[in-house]
Amino acid sequence: MLIISGIIIALFINDFIRRRMIQACKRALEDEDVIAEISADSATADYLKRNYNDDLYRIDELISKKGNIIKYKLCLKKRSFDFYLKKQKLLNYKVISIKMY
Repeated sequence: MLIISGIIIALFINDFIRRRMIQACKRALEDEDVIAEISADSATADYLKRNYNDDLYRIDELISKKGNIIKYKLCLKKRSFDFYLKKQKLLNYKVISIKMY
């Protein structure tokens, strides 16, 4: 019973961390100046400026970490994006770059 409780708590914490990362990505899309600053290219910036009101969603759980940069794959409408995040504090993340595929 203790093992099952531990697994449930670990899954809850993992989901909470992922929600905080998605929230940071949504916050980055609220300001057009921020979009222009952190987009990898002009096509990405133009697409995000036109479609920033739509919901971000996950198709697969592709998260990778290299050094202190987290690469998180999310989708907006029919496009896939790589969001590069940097951890600021315990549960706060900052989007440093966005690349569209």
